[in-house]
Amino acid sequence: MSLGLYWLILIELIIISIIDIKTKKISNFWPLGNIISGLIFYLLFDLYDWSWPVLIYPLVWLMIGFILFLIGIMGAGDSKLLSSLFLLIPLDFHHLMLEQLIISTLVVGFVNLIMKMARDFRSLKAYAFSAYWKGFLEKIKSRFSFAPVVLLAWILLGVRLWN
Repeated sequence: MSLGLYWLILIELIIISIIDIKTKKISNFWPLGNIISGLIFYLLFDLYDWSWPVLIYPLVWLMIGFILFLIGIMGAGDSKLLSSLFLLIPLDFHHLMLEQLIISTLVVGFVNLIMKMARDFRSLKAYAFSAYWKGFLEKIKSRFSFAPVVLLAWILLGVRLWN
């Protein structure tokens, strides 16, 4: 992967993360921009090879993201952003990005869970002792901005590639 492409995506993810933290929404402009940029990159640069395997991660992520959206775990903008982001990432790095995404999601999710449990410990303890599991799960459930998690994964990918 070229350093220029890495920085271009890093800047985009920083901007999207700031917007996502402030508004809790990701505009459809970003995935559309990624799709158009991906098509331009595939036509102009040798870094990309246009083939069906290039579409596996974006399509699978779109389906998984839709399921996670229906369950209420992820926002629609998050899944569209991730799906379109994989169009910008050269095929050789799809698996590495997915690994970093899983790691950053688990770390951020776990830290978020611990903080929520510490903040709501008394309520959670009362729900657990009364076996009111629905209340326990509702209290423990939280939504957080996912774009910063994607940004963290991208930074981890960069550290892995250039160290």
